[in-house]
Amino acid sequence: MNAPIASEFLKQWIVSANERDADLLANWNADLGKYTAIIKDETDSVIDKVAERLKLIAYSEHYHTDAILYREEDLVPGAGKGWFRGIKVAFEHEHIYDKRLYQEISHLLILHSGLSVVVTYPPEGERKDSELMHYFHSLIRGSPRYNELDEKENFLLIFGYREPKLEWKGLVYKNAGWKECLPS
Repeated sequence: MNAPIASEFLKQWIVSANERDADLLANWNADLGKYTAIIKDETDSVIDKVAERLKLIAYSEHYHTDAILYREEDLVPGAGKGWFRGIKVAFEHEHIYDKRLYQEISHLLILHSGLSVVVTYPPEGERKDSELMHYFHSLIRGSPRYNELDEKENFLLIFGYREPKLEWKGLVYKNAGWKECLPS
């Protein structure tokens, strides 16, 4: 079975995060450890709920990847949990929005997953044509997979904004530039 498409993932992300919006808002600046746990570490985390809605299984902290989403058939037969021959979604979550985000992007570029997702938190008003976004685009454009990522629209950036209310916006990589991703 195929990986979810970016718009489908974004839709389930928004639904799942909105279910936890009170917890996310309460910990937005107060306790980044707790905030991150809500997103990816605790039982019934946002990424767990996204996986459940997409009929996938979430596995946290796989070789320095925050989470991967998979199906049973992606496991190596007889090897047990944690050994994969396929990844439907590779997921990275990063509070810091600056040039160091290249670490998350480059990590996802070397994984061969059906969909790569980075969730981050730019300052209010950050635009897809900013210098930083051009830099991130150039990282992907220089990858051997850039045409595949363009064609399949399977590299998704999700931006989280706190004001005026919790809001999520998505962009997918295209060779010509970032394209807005709308939830399906």
